[in-house]
Amino acid sequence: MQKSHKRERLRRVGVATLATALGLASLGALVSPASAVPANKPGSADSPACSSASVQLTATTGSAPQNLCVPAEATEHNKTLLVWNKPGVYDDVVDYRVYMNGQPLGTAEENAKTHSPAQDYIDAFRAADRDGFHAKTVAHNFTVTGLAPRTTYQFSVTGIRKDGTETPSSGPITVTTTPERHRVNITHPAYKAVGDGQTLNTKAIQKAIDTCRTPGCTVVVPAGTFKTGALFLHSDMTLELAEGARLLGSDRPEDYPLEKGYYLYPVPDPAPEETEYRNFRRPPSLINVLPADNGRSAEGREPGAVAKNVRITGKGVVDGNGWKRTAEGSITDEAGNVLPQYVASSAGKVLDDGLLAAAQFRNAKEHPEFLTGVVNKPETLEDSVLYGQYRSSLMTFMGVEDLYLEGLTADNPAFHGVMILDSQNTTVNGMRHTTYNTNNGDGLEFGGTSNGMVLNNFFDTGDDQVNFAAGQGKYGAQGRPSEDVWIFNNYMRMGHGGVAVGSNTAAWVQRVLAEDNVMYKVETGGLRMKSTSDMAGGGRDFLFRDTAMACMGSSAFIMTLSYNQSPSGYVAADSATFKNVKVKNVSVDGNNSPTCGMAVSDSKPVIDIQAGPALGEGTATLSGFTFQDVVFRNVNPTNIKGLTDSAFHGVTFLSVRNNANPWRFDGYSTGNTFTNVSPPVK
Repeated sequence: MQKSHKRERLRRVGVATLATALGLASLGALVSPASAVPANKPGSADSPACSSASVQLTATTGSAPQNLCVPAEATEHNKTLLVWNKPGVYDDVVDYRVYMNGQPLGTAEENAKTHSPAQDYIDAFRAADRDGFHAKTVAHNFTVTGLAPRTTYQFSVTGIRKDGTETPSSGPITVTTTPERHRVNITHPAYKAVGDGQTLNTKAIQKAIDTCRTPGCTVVVPAGTFKTGALFLHSDMTLELAEGARLLGSDRPEDYPLEKGYYLYPVPDPAPEETEYRNFRRPPSLINVLPADNGRSAEGREPGAVAKNVRITGKGVVDGNGWKRTAEGSITDEAGNVLPQYVASSAGKVLDDGLLAAAQFRNAKEHPEFLTGVVNKPETLEDSVLYGQYRSSLMTFMGVEDLYLEGLTADNPAFHGVMILDSQNTTVNGMRHTTYNTNNGDGLEFGGTSNGMVLNNFFDTGDDQVNFAAGQGKYGAQGRPSEDVWIFNNYMRMGHGGVAVGSNTAAWVQRVLAEDNVMYKVETGGLRMKSTSDMAGGGRDFLFRDTAMACMGSSAFIMTLSYNQSPSGYVAADSATFKNVKVKNVSVDGNNSPTCGMAVSDSKPVIDIQAGPALGEGTATLSGFTFQDVVFRNVNPTNIKGLTDSAFHGVTFLSVRNNANPWRFDGYSTGNTFTNVSPPVK
C-alpha cells in the first residue's frame, strides 16, 4: 500500500514538472478564486508541497536557492510557510530575500525574529561568539502572513551575499490560500468546557472534536487552563490553542484508558512464540491519532490509514502534568527567558517525584490484572517494565498522512514528548519543547515515518531532542524505516542528543539532513547514533552540516553499538551498523568555565565511536564516515574503535584538555585517510 502512495506522489510531481516546462509556473501572480485542485497537496501546480527531494545529501553546482516549496498543511486562509534548500554553492550567502508577486517581501533572518522561538537564542549565541569561532547558520524558511482567503500568490527567493548582491532567483511557485474554515469553540454552550484548571473537560472537548466534521474545521481552545484526559483527533481538522490557552493533562490513570492505547511497534501475525518477545499496549497520550486496533496490525498503521490532514496550531501550551517542579521551579536562561525545571527522576523515585507519572506507575504496580494487551505476558512484570510501558506521552500520531504542528509549547510529559509513528508528510514548525529534566522526556520521536521536517523549534529537553527509531531486532527488521527527514534552523539546549538515532534501529534510519542548527549545553552528543550488536539495521546516509555547538557537556559525536537495551525484550538479530555519515562545517567548543565546560575525562571523548570486533564476535564495524572542515577547542581526545574506510579532511583541534594528543584509534580502525588535519595523525 505504501508503494502505491509513492507512485501516486510521483505521478502528481510529474504533472507539476510538465506544467513548469510549459511555462505555467512563470505566469504572473494571480488574484483569483482557488483552483479546482485543493491547495497544498503534493505536486499540485498551485501549491507545490515539499517532498523527500528536500533532503539533499549530495552537493549541486547551482547558485540559486533550490526546491522552494510549501510543507503539507502549512497553508491557511491568511498565511503560508515557505522553505527551500540552499544553493549548491552558498559559502558567501548570509541571508535570503523572499519576493511575493515580484515585489520584495522581507528577508528570512528578519522573518525568523518574529516567527521562530529559536531565533532569540540563536541571536544571543551569535552575540556571545565574539571571536567568530563558530560555524554560521542561516535561516532558510519564511512565514508569510496577512494573505487573503482563496487567493493565489506567486513567490520566489534569492540569496543575499556578504557584499549585498543577490544570487539568481529560485524558480517561482504559486500558492493558493484556503477558504476561511468553520470554527468551534470548546466553551460554546453546546460543549461547556471550563478553563478553571480544576474541572475535568475530557467529554466536552472530545464532543467538540467529534462534531467538527466540515473539512478543515477548527476546534478552538481559548485562553484558560482546561484540564482533560486523553483526546483523539480525526482527519481534516485543526486543533488551535489560543495564546494563553493550556491543555492540562489529568493526573488520574483512568483518564488515559488502556483499551484506547497503542502498540509502539506492530505485532507480527502470527504472534512470535519466542519467550523473549513481548509487546505492550501503552496508555494513550494526552493528544492522539490512533488506529482502531491500537496499532496492532501493520496494515492499520499505513500512512493515511488512520487520518489525513491533521493540524495543531497556536501559541498555547499542552501540559502533560507528568512531574513535580524542582525546589527552584525555574531558571532564567541564556536569552533572558524563564524556563520550567522538573525533577530528574527514575523508576526507583517516581512515586516521590511524579504527578501523572507516579499515578500511572502506582496503578500498574497495584493492579497488574488490568494490564491487558500484553503479547507473551510474563508471570511477573518488573518495576522497570511497568515504568517503561505504562506512562503516557504528551502526543502520539500514528498512521497519519499530512500532519502539521506549529507554535505550541510541549510541556512536562509523563513520558515522551511528541511521537510521530508510521506517518508521512509531517512538519513540526516553531514549537517550544520545555521538558527539562523529565525522565525520558524526548522532544520529538520519529518511528517508521517518512518525509518529515523539523524547523524553528526551541528544545530544552534533558533527553534526546529529535530522536529516530525503527523497530527492535528480528521482527522489527520487517517494519517500516524512518527516512527522509530534514532538521534545520532549530536551537537545541540541555539534551542527551541533538539529533539521535536508536537504540531501536532494526528497519533502518536513513536519509537525514540536519543543518543550520545551534546546540548549546547538549550533554551527550550533538549527533548521537546508538544501537547494539544484535539489534539489526542501523543508520545510513546522514548529512550533518553548518552547525554550531558550545558548552558541550560530553561527546559531540557518538556512534556506538554497545548501548544498553531497554528491558522490554526483543528477539536478537544481526548486528546493527552506521555508515555513510558526513559531518561538514561544524564548530565544537567544549568551553572551559565553572558553569559551562567539558570535564577533563577520557570517558567523555569528543568523538566517541565504539564498534568493531572489540565488542564481540560478529559485531559490525562502522564505515564510510566523513568529517570535513570541523573545528574543535576545549575538548577531550577522541576514542575511535572499529571505524573503517572513513575520511578526515580539514579537521582541526585548536586546543585539547591537558594538551593531550586528540587522535586515538584502536587496531580495528583501518583504511582511514587524513588530509589537512591539525595536529597531524601520528
